[in-house]
Amino acid sequence: MWWEQLSSFQQGMFIIAVSASFVMLIFLVLMLIGIEGSDFDGIDDVSDVDVINDEPLSGIGGLKILTIRGILAFISMGAWTAYILVNWMHPLIASAIGIVVGAISAYLLALAFRATYKLESSGNLDYTNAIGQIGTVYIRVPKSKIGKGKITLTIQERYIEVDAMTEWDQDLMPKTIVEVIGIEDTTTLIVKPK
Repeated sequence: MWWEQLSSFQQGMFIIAVSASFVMLIFLVLMLIGIEGSDFDGIDDVSDVDVINDEPLSGIGGLKILTIRGILAFISMGAWTAYILVNWMHPLIASAIGIVVGAISAYLLALAFRATYKLESSGNLDYTNAIGQIGTVYIRVPKSKIGKGKITLTIQERYIEVDAMTEWDQDLMPKTIVEVIGIEDTTTLIVKPK
């Protein structure tokens, strides 16, 4: 059998590499189906157990390298490299090359995750970004803040319809161009004629 033909070093590297690769595969499947660390049953607080989006033990230049994923990539790639190279060189040299390959793998994985996290966005509108923007009255805005109307404008590259009030002493009629000067509450803007 092939197992008996392997040296004890190769057997050890094979066991380490297969184990780390198997755990990485489990994490990959969980990530693909959308299960994050806080989604496991019985866990209410993300800080209790966060296996997939774990906090780094250390970081270099803002990269999260020593995470569970990073350590698994290091162990897996390093062990596979040492396992393969030991046929052609001394085990210490194969181990040293395996450590270098593992470190490079962990670094590249951290770069990949940082790049994917930059693609995330919350999708929430921040109405403070509307201050100073120009819009158009869609539904009459009553004078002196006695009621709400609606305006249309572009915020954060989205064309939206939003509630508006005015401190102006006259009603703002539809198609009037207005400028946003403040925020009344979380979703109501204060406008004045432009």
